[in-house]
Amino acid sequence: MPTTVKRATTVYTKNENGSYSASGSLSVGTAVTYLDGQGDPHTKAAFQTADGNVVYANVDSFVKPRSAQSVATSLGPSSFGLASRTFTTVNEYYNALTQALNSRSDIPGELFDYLYELLDYVHNGRGNYTGIDFSNFNWGQLQNYFAEVIGPIACCNRSLLNGIVDTTAIGSAKIYMPPDSERLYDYKIIIGKDEHMISAKVKSGASNQVKPQFVVDAITNSGRTNEFSSLKEYQILQTLKDNNVARGAFLSWNMVEPTVMTAEAASSMGAIYVGNAHAQKVPDTDAIEPFRKKYFPTRKASDLSIGEVRYKCEALLQAWSRSGAPNVNFRKMFDVYLNQTQVIYVKLALNKTSGTPAFDASSGSGGTLSNVYLRTSNSANRTADKVGYQVG
Repeated sequence: MPTTVKRATTVYTKNENGSYSASGSLSVGTAVTYLDGQGDPHTKAAFQTADGNVVYANVDSFVKPRSAQSVATSLGPSSFGLASRTFTTVNEYYNALTQALNSRSDIPGELFDYLYELLDYVHNGRGNYTGIDFSNFNWGQLQNYFAEVIGPIACCNRSLLNGIVDTTAIGSAKIYMPPDSERLYDYKIIIGKDEHMISAKVKSGASNQVKPQFVVDAITNSGRTNEFSSLKEYQILQTLKDNNVARGAFLSWNMVEPTVMTAEAASSMGAIYVGNAHAQKVPDTDAIEPFRKKYFPTRKASDLSIGEVRYKCEALLQAWSRSGAPNVNFRKMFDVYLNQTQVIYVKLALNKTSGTPAFDASSGSGGTLSNVYLRTSNSANRTADKVGYQVG
């Protein structure tokens, strides 16, 4: 079963007498294959490396192996070749999706049949789910990602947007699917000159995290930059926008605690933090000393990884943004963005017993939300995205 190394670990080879000898190490992110039943219970598990060698190591150092049946099939717009494209009619979109679905040899038979029935439902109002075995379906993938794929057809053919927008010309609507890098919304329904942004997520703070660049751009477009530009909170949003995940975290906390996360420490770590280099040790132990002393008092500076420091900066930003003057200012800036943007939420619900689908559409609204703060979705060994707004 495929897995990856989640923290650097020593590996061993097994001697003829049953003892083990250290034979090297595996770095974080290395892909290996877990060999079920070939290790020693409660001691070392067996893994096969890319070069075919079998080694043994503590299983806790690896991402929990997944069986082939549990590996999710990619069902998002990009997996069907739909991202970064504009379709002039709903039929053009439907034909492109049908052609892409027919070409997907990686989709298991039962799932393939079910996807076709869902597609038939949004396109024609039908769908026959009898006889399909749902037992191995990844419902999260279906409801969160395939919903983005069939949602545009449902909006145009199933009258979902009635009462929310002017649909008198929806028969000539265009569909735009954004690139994966621009996920403020999942797709646009364009009716005449009106472009309606649609999100397939639920209308709650749990799943919508707004990237800092969208808020900064909204403030710029509103002509209110001078109102916020002197605020530390605005400067942090600008820093998060203009830098990659790692440098953005270091430089932002430097703005909050410049004598703790020194400019020298932020610069030295940002210079070597490339790709998945989370496990690299901090390069300048003298510069990181004030930060280490305050936030890692029991650790040696030479033992700290840049991933640990980066994640700590993100967690500190998150906590700092949740109360007091920072929260007030972040909220004010988000109001500018919110009042310029209305996202329509089109959610797909699937009955896991019968397979029947149901769509629900609701309008976003302006005003101030009750819960607004910065949030990280990363960990010390993973950088999924920039720190962004969590709203609810």
